Amino acid sequence: MIYQEQQGQGADIVLIHGWGMHGGIWAAVAERLAQRYRVTRVDLPGHGNSPMPAGGFDLPRLARMVMDDVPQPATWVGWSLGGMVAMQAAIQQPQAVNTLVTVASLPQFVRGDDWPDAMPRGTLSGFADHLQENYPATLKRFLALQVRGTENERELLRLIQQQVASRPQPAPEALRLGLEILRTSNLRPQLNQLNCPCHLFFGERDMLVPIKAARAMHTLLPQARCRTIAGAGHAPFLSHLEIFLSELEFSLSQQ
Repeated sequence: MIYQEQQGQGADIVLIHGWGMHGGIWAAVAERLAQRYRVTRVDLPGHGNSPMPAGGFDLPRLARMVMDDVPQPATWVGWSLGGMVAMQAAIQQPQAVNTLVTVASLPQFVRGDDWPDAMPRGTLSGFADHLQENYPATLKRFLALQVRGTENERELLRLIQQQVASRPQPAPEALRLGLEILRTSNLRPQLNQLNCPCHLFFGERDMLVPIKAARAMHTLLPQARCRTIAGAGHAPFLSHLEIFLSELEFSLSQQ
């Protein structure tokens, strides 16, 4: 079982957080959406109040563990690693995900010979190496990278740090396995299996998901609605909450 919080009534929306975070990061988004929807926020295994599962996890198991504990069908909104979990769920069990929304996420986070515009492989490898030495410091550096370049960088970093500290620290093994998913997973060949409405959100100044990679993803999903939020970094739903919510609610209303 994974920890979850539910509020509101209506059609179901599931919110999936990113690496090293927990469901509390979605508090402001959930409060607004709960006026019209039933919103479920989860803590991924080994994060926040969810225990680390025996045997660890890979991406398919991570998606399965979330699907087993949330309402079906639902709109899945996934941020960063959570976006990859949402993509995997929509591919793995289409009847569970009736709408896919990804936020600052990619089907492949690191560069490849045929995927040149994503994050350098050494960036995540460096985090993985330092994780074994001092994981609190590594997580702190990762948080700083997520807000770098954002218009209100310092205020946003303080907000994220406060929200992360509001629940138990993630298990080191969960952090390691999450990084391994980000470093090695490639869902690009499977994106053509998606048969639900897709909405893609990106930050113009994102240091982890370059804007060229965002455009490349949209090329793979030409039917998706793609929105890049000006001035935003890797967490547009935090730095530009009202714009993000307005765009998200418009996207959902068009279905």
